[in-house]
Amino acid sequence: MKSLKITIIFLLAVVSIQGSAQAELSNIQTLACESILCLSSAVQPSECNPALNYFYGIKGDKISETLDLRRAFLNKCPDSSAQGMPSLINAIVNYSSPFCTLERLNHNLVEVRILVKHGRFRYNAKTIKVVNPELPAACRNYYNALINHEYTAYSQLSYVGTDLGYKKEDDDGNEFYVIYADSTSEQNQIAAALSDNHWEWY
Repeated sequence: MKSLKITIIFLLAVVSIQGSAQAELSNIQTLACESILCLSSAVQPSECNPALNYFYGIKGDKISETLDLRRAFLNKCPDSSAQGMPSLINAIVNYSSPFCTLERLNHNLVEVRILVKHGRFRYNAKTIKVVNPELPAACRNYYNALINHEYTAYSQLSYVGTDLGYKKEDDDGNEFYVIYADSTSEQNQIAAALSDNHWEWY
């Protein structure tokens, strides 16, 4: 992934140089090309921020209008009609979301209750927040669309860490997980291990 990040930075620099060297490549065209490049990869360094902020800042009154406006923007890149590019642009426009980045996924938390039996029918509970092991439906669609495209650099997204136990729902429909421990010491050990759970690319 480190080498991929370096490649993206290099390619962004090339796009920028070409934009200054060729009068016909406007700032909007440069941003469009950079957006396609950055959204085609799981690694999006800070150099991608101007293009991505511009792309996600394009919004219409309706979802369909937003998609059409974003597609029209990406099509301003001179290479947008090259082989494979129309399908890539459609996948980016239809599925990309700023909420599906690795950083956002690792801040999407779920409640875990670690229980130690105390008496016959009572439990001492330790409640913590842990990175959610379930991808939002929109993010699943996003990654499935882009991982399988021939012109993207997406590897496998994996959830790494300790198992969260049994999933349940409270009376209000809120999901949480339950883990049973044999002692307070084990309860604390489980809580410490769960704090390291995270999503990462393989």
